[in-house]
Amino acid sequence: MNQVNVNKSRYVLHGTDDPDVFIVEIDTVFDGPGQETTLSLVKIFRIRDGKIALLRDYFASEQVD
Repeated sequence: MNQVNVNKSRYVLHGTDDPDVFIVEIDTVFDGPGQETTLSLVKIFRIRDGKIALLRDYFASEQVD
């Protein structure tokens, strides 16, 4: 079973000109039997009234089995 390796995973937060929109690049590292796998994602968030109003999630589909 693969488990997230929090120590090797990372993220980068990007602000935008719109204070209600931010972008996050995420590299999640999974430790599995005899191998390590990284899943890279980009998420775009739009916040309204302190809540997530829109979330877009992009990843390389060939990375997922």
